[in-house]
Amino acid sequence: MKTKALSAAACAAFLLLAGCSSDSSDTASGENADTCTAFASSHNAFVATVEAVPTDQAGVEQWTADKAASLSEFTTQSEQATGEVKNALTTLVADLPGDSLELSEPDSESGQKFVDNSNAVASACEADGTAVTLDEFPLLKF
Repeated sequence: MKTKALSAAACAAFLLLAGCSSDSSDTASGENADTCTAFASSHNAFVATVEAVPTDQAGVEQWTADKAASLSEFTTQSEQATGEVKNALTTLVADLPGDSLELSEPDSESGQKFVDNSNAVASACEADGTAVTLDEFPLLKF
């Protein structure tokens, strides 16, 4: 009889502890975890698009449209983020040039800002509890 009572008490304690621990996961970092993961995915897709330079004139328009679509995702993510992640994403979006080709020009100031701002977003995400890995953006240096 005592073992049944101890088992019941142990189960009740386990359930109580499990319930308590799940309450602590409802924090702002949970919201930013999704945004940070989406940012890393968008960033890496953008890098892949930039590196896939078309070899013919017909592909240039699609390539340019694909880059613009990737960059617009950063705006959506900045609207969904909170705290320092939001601040870092907002800075990244504000510093994007009107023409994405400027990012890839040799010794591009906007390209370097993109790299620096992307790293700032990654740092803010890490500080918020979500580590992300960003592909290296191809900066041309002369």
